[in-house]
Amino acid sequence: MIGPNIPGNTTKDEFSLLQLGQRIECSGSYGTVKYIGEVPPTKGIWLGIDWDEPHRGKHDGMYNDVRYFKARFPQSGSFIRPAKANFGVSCPEAIRERYGEVKGDETAGIDRKGLELLQKEINARFLEVVGFDKVNRQQSDFSKLQVVWLREHQVSTAGSPGELFQLCPRIRELDLSRNLLNNWTAVAEIAIQLQFLRILNVSENHLVIPDDALSLKSSFLSLEHIIVGKMSYSWCDVLICATMWPHIHKLQVPFNCITTLSSPPPNILQNLRLLDLEGNKIRHWHEINKLGKLNTLEVLNISNTGVSEIAFPLEYEQQKTELFPSLKQLHLSENNISDWKYISELEKLKSLEDLKFRDNPALQHETVETCFQLIIARIGNLKDRYNPALQHETVETCFQLIIARIGNLKILNGISVTPEERRGAEYDYMKRHAHSWLSLTSNSEKKEQLNEFTLHHPRYQYLVDKYGAPENGETEVTSHTLKSQLILVEIHVPESKHQPITKRVPRNMTVQKFKGLIQKLFKLENEISQLSCRNKKAPYLEYPIDNDLEELAYFAISDGDHIIAQ
Repeated sequence: MIGPNIPGNTTKDEFSLLQLGQRIECSGSYGTVKYIGEVPPTKGIWLGIDWDEPHRGKHDGMYNDVRYFKARFPQSGSFIRPAKANFGVSCPEAIRERYGEVKGDETAGIDRKGLELLQKEINARFLEVVGFDKVNRQQSDFSKLQVVWLREHQVSTAGSPGELFQLCPRIRELDLSRNLLNNWTAVAEIAIQLQFLRILNVSENHLVIPDDALSLKSSFLSLEHIIVGKMSYSWCDVLICATMWPHIHKLQVPFNCITTLSSPPPNILQNLRLLDLEGNKIRHWHEINKLGKLNTLEVLNISNTGVSEIAFPLEYEQQKTELFPSLKQLHLSENNISDWKYISELEKLKSLEDLKFRDNPALQHETVETCFQLIIARIGNLKDRYNPALQHETVETCFQLIIARIGNLKILNGISVTPEERRGAEYDYMKRHAHSWLSLTSNSEKKEQLNEFTLHHPRYQYLVDKYGAPENGETEVTSHTLKSQLILVEIHVPESKHQPITKRVPRNMTVQKFKGLIQKLFKLENEISQLSCRNKKAPYLEYPIDNDLEELAYFAISDGDHIIAQ
C-alpha cells in the first residue's frame, strides 16, 4: 500500500511552505524530507526523514505495512514533527550570527562554555583570553569580509535578492560545507551576488544535479576554485556541473562515487591546473590516462583511489609520454602499488617534479628486503636481533630508490631533493643492480632478459652513460670482512705543500672525524671548513660533503674518489 506524498489541507501557515527534498537538522543530525503528511492512527502533520546516518532512524520508510517513502538504508528513515526540524537560515543571517559584533568583555565572540572546558582540560582556572574583542569588531565590519567560513551553520537559502551583496560585497572565499542547501540554484543565487568570489566550498551538501546546469553559468563567472567533496557524485555528474564553472582552475572532488573517468569535452575544464580525486575508488590507471589530454593540468591528486598499477599506452614504451604534458605534482599515497617497475613508469612524465608516495605496498616490501640485507651485512654472527633504527634506514633507502628512478624529481614527500642526494641515490641504485646488468650485457644470448631488465630499470643505461659502467666488484652484495667496510680515497689539500695522500677510511666514519684525520695527516694548523668529493669515473662532477654528523657512506663515496679539503 502506498501512502500519500503531499499533505492535505493544512491549517497551519508555517507548514504550507514545506517541500519534499528539503534538508533539515535535528539534534545534530542531518536528513532529507521524503514525506509530508499524516501517519495514521495519529493526527497532524509528520515529516518522513531519510537521515544521512545509516542507523539514525528506525525503518526504511515503510511503517505499519504502509510505504510512505523509500530511505537509502534499512534503518535511516523515521518520522518527526515539523516543530522539531531546523529548516535553516539564509546566508546573510548565518554571516550576521557568525561574524556579528558581540558586546561585552575582552572575550567577545568566544564560546564561554568551550573556554570553561578548556580551563578544566588544562587545569588552568585563571586562564585569560584577551584581545578577541578587537578581532570581533574587525570581523563584524561585514563590508570588509573577504574570507567567510559557514560550515555547519544551517544555511539553506540565499536570502532576499541583493541582500548578500549589500552585506558582504568583497567575499573572495566562501565555505558553505555541510549545510542545508539542497539544490544548485540556491548556490547560484548566493554566488551571483559575489563578483569577487574566487574559492567556493560546497562539500557535504546534498545538491541535486540541475536539469539545465548551463543556465546557471552566469552565476559563477568569477569562480576559479571549487571544492565538491563527499557529495556522492559520479564523474558524469561532475562534468554536468562543470558547465556552470567556465573559468575554473582548481577542482576538488574528493571522496565521491567516481569509479570511471572520461576525457572532458573541448569546452569543459580545459583550463584546469589542479584536480583532486582523492578517496574515489577508481582503481585502474587506464581510467587516469583518460585525463591525459588536460594540457594545462599541473597538480593531480589520486591518493587513496585503490590504484595498483601505473602504465601509459604502449606507444610510449621507450619514450616520454605525450599525456599530462604540464603535470608537475602527483599525489599517489595510500594506494596499492606493489611493484617498483610502476615507479619507473613515472619517468615517462615530461614535467613531473613533485611526488607524494606514502603507504604503498612497494615501500613495505622494500623495507623488509632491505632490513634483511642490512642486518646480515652488518652483523656477522647473527642469530636473532631487532633494531627499530632500521625502520628509518629503510625509509631513507626507499626515498633514494624513487629519486634514482625518476630523473626530473625535485621534491619527494615534501622534501627537496638536492643534487648531492640525487647523485648518491643514482650511484647506489647502479651498484644495487650492477650484478644483474653485468651478467646480462656480457652475454649476447640473454637479449630477451636484458630487454626485461630495461623494462624494469629504464634509466639504468642513462646512468651508465652518466657515471660510467659498473665494475664487477660494484654489486649490492656486501662482504662481512673489515676490508669491505673501508673506502680507498685520495685526499687533496690544495693549500698544503704535501702531495695527495691515498688512505683507506671506514665507511661509517663521520665527516667531523674525517676532517680531524685530514688535519693530522697533513699537519694543518687551521680547521678544515669545507670538504668536497670528485668521482673517479666522472671527474667533472664535484659535490660538497656538507654535514659533519653524517657518515661518509651517506655521501656515496667510493673507492678511488678524490676528496678535496679547504
